[in-house]
Amino acid sequence: MEDFITSYMHGNTTLVHVRGSSFGPDDQANKKHVSQIPLWLRKALEQVLITVPFPGATETDLIQSLQLSHIKIDFSSTGSPLITGDAVAILKKPQEMQFHMDVTEIDPLVFLYLNLDSEKPFASVRSNKPCPAKSVEGDGIEIPLGMMKVTARLSRAPFHVLPGGQKDFEEFLNRVFKQKKGKVYMRGKSDAKVESAFGDLSIRDLEFNGEIETQGLNGMKDPAPKVTSMKLVKGYQDALHVETTLSIFSPSDVYMNLGELNMMLLFNGHSIGNTTIPELSLDPGVDNQLTVSAWLFGDNQHVIDFIGQYISSGMVSSHNLTLTISGQHPNASRSDFLNEFLQNLTFDVEAPEFKEAPLLADCQMSILSSAVIMSLRNPFEGIQMRINNINATATYQEYELGRLTADFEDGGEGWRGPLILPPPVCDEKMCKSITVDSEKIPIVTKKLGYEAIKKALGGSIEVSVDSKVGVMIDEFELNDLQYQQANITAKVRKGFLK
Repeated sequence: MEDFITSYMHGNTTLVHVRGSSFGPDDQANKKHVSQIPLWLRKALEQVLITVPFPGATETDLIQSLQLSHIKIDFSSTGSPLITGDAVAILKKPQEMQFHMDVTEIDPLVFLYLNLDSEKPFASVRSNKPCPAKSVEGDGIEIPLGMMKVTARLSRAPFHVLPGGQKDFEEFLNRVFKQKKGKVYMRGKSDAKVESAFGDLSIRDLEFNGEIETQGLNGMKDPAPKVTSMKLVKGYQDALHVETTLSIFSPSDVYMNLGELNMMLLFNGHSIGNTTIPELSLDPGVDNQLTVSAWLFGDNQHVIDFIGQYISSGMVSSHNLTLTISGQHPNASRSDFLNEFLQNLTFDVEAPEFKEAPLLADCQMSILSSAVIMSLRNPFEGIQMRINNINATATYQEYELGRLTADFEDGGEGWRGPLILPPPVCDEKMCKSITVDSEKIPIVTKKLGYEAIKKALGGSIEVSVDSKVGVMIDEFELNDLQYQQANITAKVRKGFLK
């Protein structure tokens, strides 16, 4: 019966063999024959075999449409993608089969095509086991009469990139990541289990076509990802270990999990370190919080430039200090399918603002002693900073006030050693910085600047500082760190500084 129904549904003519029977329509298995037809005639009919062609269905496009929604693409467990999604099919019953049917299971083999006119598919999707299904008969309101709506859940079905399909596969991912909308096309065949008046049947090789239309991530640009927190973990001679929390809003309607990724960190186009994202998993329509570990290179001028600009930007909300996370890493992913795609994947993130102006809090200046005491603070949680030396110029408006130089490591000059800046003290709600005063640092004043200082005697003056600082973070050394800060309050005193 299954072979007959399958052939009929495909529109094929089936040869049906009809033979006479001694058992009549009025006969019952547990009673004596009551047929009016003579026994000799019934036996003669048993010897007659008639072959009759049974025509197939006049309408063979049973599956009118097929759509896949609520899609999840997951590379995390095996490196090969697994697809989950809700399949919705609209079925049209043949005119000759207008009786109740219930599709209870489907087993589709889906081929994906990049464009409607693509000649070859770039990938196939097939579940490891048939998918349970539910059917709703047409009521003439939401679903037309003579139609059926069949829904099924495709769960973690292996996604296979076909030979020669890698380029189209990468373009498919590009559409998901870089465009506002993306569309690919489906063709294939499906087996189905059906409960019907003929009993429980398996119908094979029902052809279908459809499409998958998705909202894309639009290049992760609107809004751009943000670093919501940054913590220096430890400084080594050759690297500075940093942990950050990255917030990425996904405007897409596709759940994406690219698994563990290794990516490069760029500043102004220059490589300054590596990043590891344990799991780049993006839920649609929400802000996704991702933990990212970064390792900044030691003895790298671009790292020094970044940290200098970062602490110089301070609390300015429009500092526009942007880092680029790039997939141009030699071992970006354990998935061979993703590595080529990731080479062209980049997205920008903004470094978080400081809650307090970092490093230089304020300073005191003495006219008589021509010296300055600087009040410094460490802006980074969980790690100690050490100031080894400083070479700075202070200005008021367009006037240079003076210059100062201090090498705290040079005991021969009378310095007591590097200036130690402990990390802020933090609880669950907030962090409070610890301010440390430097030793008295001689300052060489300029004539025009000196006049401005005298006018501020007994009060304060707003100054700007441009400096180069030697900093140690654990064993990580930052030589000639460029630090600039404006609107620093300098208290001007006549007496000697203590």
